[in-house]
Amino acid sequence: MYSLKKVTAEFIETEDRIRLSALTADDKTLALWLTQRLLSRLITHLAKWLEKNPADLSKALDSESNPQPELHGSVKKSDSASLPDQTSVKIKKSDESILITEVDVKFGDNGIALILKSEKETNAEISFTLSEARQWVGMLHSLWHKAEWPSSLLPQWIGDNSPQETSTNIIH
Repeated sequence: MYSLKKVTAEFIETEDRIRLSALTADDKTLALWLTQRLLSRLITHLAKWLEKNPADLSKALDSESNPQPELHGSVKKSDSASLPDQTSVKIKKSDESILITEVDVKFGDNGIALILKSEKETNAEISFTLSEARQWVGMLHSLWHKAEWPSSLLPQWIGDNSPQETSTNIIH
């Protein structure tokens, strides 16, 4: 199983999929492809987990004391904006390309781990703290709108902000 240390996510229009350009712990690069169907299920699970952690959410928002609906609405705006600039993971044509067909989600006290699985039995794992998970959901939301996929497939509170607020091609 690959352990992922860095991931760049972007919507690839010709594939109509989200590509995760991933850097593994042993510095190998992989292209991991996620479909709309799989992502909608994953985002729903992550959103339910985030909804169950409102006390932790307020701590993660730098001591803001907002009511819960605003916490949810701020996933995309504040968390994505607070990400440090990083270099993108670059994929070469020779890098392994893997279609992810299943994601196992492991919830823990300090965050979550996603086990990305393919039919080729190639697995990759990425872990997130609560704050990182919120940022990741926000980034996926931005890419979802860039892809022009139906917002009705996402939990209602994720779509509270208009998609025009974010205009980026590559999201780390």
